[in-house]
Amino acid sequence: MPEKLLTINETSRLLGISEQEVKGLVQKGELPAYQVGGRFLRFRKEQIEAIQNEILAKGAGRPERARKREFQRRRPEAAYPESLADRVSDFFYFNDFYLIAATIALLILWFIFA
Repeated sequence: MPEKLLTINETSRLLGISEQEVKGLVQKGELPAYQVGGRFLRFRKEQIEAIQNEILAKGAGRPERARKREFQRRRPEAAYPESLADRVSDFFYFNDFYLIAATIALLILWFIFA
């Protein structure tokens, strides 16, 4: 079963920051994200949970505002390198309907004109 990626809303709730802050962190390269379909940002749950655990470990006993600042200063390790197999898998996961519909349309045309 394909991995479920988190939306911006789910990620912001998990980290306890706003959606705008999540987008800003992605633009700065401080939060690993994946673009799906060229415009939708998605996040791997394991990466977000690892970042969240690191923030909580560093910020234990400190006020929430200080923890947010610490998160914004921290530069995470490079995102997991995305292999060709991952990219192909994502392509088929998000475009399967269009591929099936195009195949059916081509088969119908072939039967009509053959």
